[in-house]
Amino acid sequence: MTEAVFLDSGIFIAFLNRHDQWHPQAKALFSLARPRWSTSYLVIGEAYSWFLHRYGEEAARSFRVFADKLDGLKIHETTADHHRQVVRMLDRLRGAKVSYVDASSLCLLERHKIRKVWSTDFHLSLAGAEVAPRRS
Repeated sequence: MTEAVFLDSGIFIAFLNRHDQWHPQAKALFSLARPRWSTSYLVIGEAYSWFLHRYGEEAARSFRVFADKLDGLKIHETTADHHRQVVRMLDRLRGAKVSYVDASSLCLLERHKIRKVWSTDFHLSLAGAEVAPRRS
């Protein structure tokens, strides 16, 4: 069985934006043997908004099409119960300046026992996950 990897919005942005400082690392990660990818609808929404507000509707649409075509990508849904878990996570990590989406992702990592994350920020390592690409 392949290893589970959670995809954060930053890795989508870095992969699709060749001007991003993390583009070479993101490109290398996506060229590896395919892990069991997962993300959340909140992450998809965050990345979609990023592309929409920086590059316009066509860029946002291109991201959506890319995400839709990622073979085997599992997208976790959110519920009222998940929201309550996120609120508890935000309280637990008070002072760390964790966004709602990152707190949601941290809850999903814990619930699904995912130990690897592809992300361009450090917040998703707060629950002990290994984040790639690594900072130099």
